[in-house]
Amino acid sequence: MDKNALLNQGFPFRVLRSLSAAIVMALGACHSGEPVPAAESPVAPHVREGDLIVVPEKSELRHYLAIAEVQQQTVQTPLEAPAVLEADPAKVANILPPLSGRISALYVHLGDTVITGQPLFTLDSADLAQARSDLQHAQIGLTQTQKALSLQQDLADHHIAAQKDLEQAQADHDNAVTEFERASTVFRVLGISAQSAESPRQLTMRAPLSGRVSVLNAVPGTYANDNTAALMTISDASTIWFTAGVQEKDLSYVRVGEEVSATVQAYTGETFKGKVSFVADQLDPDTRTIKARIAYDNHDGRLKPGMFSKLTFAGTPHTAVLVPVTALIQNEARTLVFVEVQPWKFEPRPVLVGARNGDSVEILGGLKAGERAVVKQGVLLND
Repeated sequence: MDKNALLNQGFPFRVLRSLSAAIVMALGACHSGEPVPAAESPVAPHVREGDLIVVPEKSELRHYLAIAEVQQQTVQTPLEAPAVLEADPAKVANILPPLSGRISALYVHLGDTVITGQPLFTLDSADLAQARSDLQHAQIGLTQTQKALSLQQDLADHHIAAQKDLEQAQADHDNAVTEFERASTVFRVLGISAQSAESPRQLTMRAPLSGRVSVLNAVPGTYANDNTAALMTISDASTIWFTAGVQEKDLSYVRVGEEVSATVQAYTGETFKGKVSFVADQLDPDTRTIKARIAYDNHDGRLKPGMFSKLTFAGTPHTAVLVPVTALIQNEARTLVFVEVQPWKFEPRPVLVGARNGDSVEILGGLKAGERAVVKQGVLLND
């Protein structure tokens, strides 16, 4: 094996230089006829004592290994997560047809800004005409039975009417009251007035909140008979939500009230500041992530629902054991740190690695503050 091959395997150059000098001296002695002195036995870079690795006193490795005490510090580790922009669900209204009917007039278009109470469309409904007719008949019946009951009550007070006639009048009135309540309930459930200045068949739907028409599925002249399909959607995007999916392993870094900075592709170089307002109580079973939301004031309308974003959580200050990244040695599936248990005696110890913080990395397990570890060139011990 030539010198370059040895160097590529991490063998110290000073050891190679010493061996080369010895060989040159021996060859010179052979050519001069002088007796060759006995070569000094080379010192092994390191030897094993059970599970420990020992670096002998004259080993060249002592010039290369850097050993330092493991520190415990207060750190604040930032966390990055992808996010999508959403409108506040409490400010999004899907407008559903309360009754079957034909859309006779449409007063808004896609993208229009509307205010609370503004007319959206008019529905011409036979069901509404029937409901108004039922209510009118119930009102007439209630009035008639009320008069009949009053008459029978007056006759009974003067001992003129029979008791059974009074009881029948009372029963008829009770039935009329029940029928009127049933007919009135239809209008209360639908949220519309029983009395209308419009045609008995027509119902004008109005905006329940201020915002923009973000979805429009209504066309004048078409028939709407599915009360589960929204004819339009009104969204108030004055407050936008950055919704991030935080991985399960990073949940400890996300807290309500924590400061967050966000970037979006549409505004390169600009940062949007906010605080975590909500962290979900349950993980998504498919993605193993949890939702975290940040509310942002968007009255200027620059941010749009559906945009993609990258969030950076500032992180919660906490105490952690830190080592330089150069102290970590990858050995197959394990991550090791060489810990000095006695002077120049090292134990290869598996560690659990956490988040990176600059040139250092957090150790979650396997290493304690105050212990001494190889922080540089530990790979020379990893044979």
